Amino acid sequence: MKTISLQIRYERKAEKFLLKNQNKITNKKARELIIKAVGKLMGKDENVDIVKMKGEFEGYFRIRKNDLRIIFSIYENEKTIAVTVANIDFRGNVYK
Repeated sequence: MKTISLQIRYERKAEKFLLKNQNKITNKKARELIIKAVGKLMGKDENVDIVKMKGEFEGYFRIRKNDLRIIFSIYENEKTIAVTVANIDFRGNVYK
């Protein structure tokens, strides 16, 4: 069985939200949700609400956890999976 490394990169908007809202979502919890989402996309049976987005967000995925949304894109090759978190915010603000 081959091992694949996972790289998670946060864009500035997502980093700022995580720094300001540690009481709502921690870096560790965001990372866990992203790892679960990647697992679900790879075929594992994970309990995470993930949707492939359409329209101006074509190519991105959305994770829903209560009133928080995590918008990310994923790139995969033979050795690595690179996840870029574009934005993390509350339901009404994340799509602006």
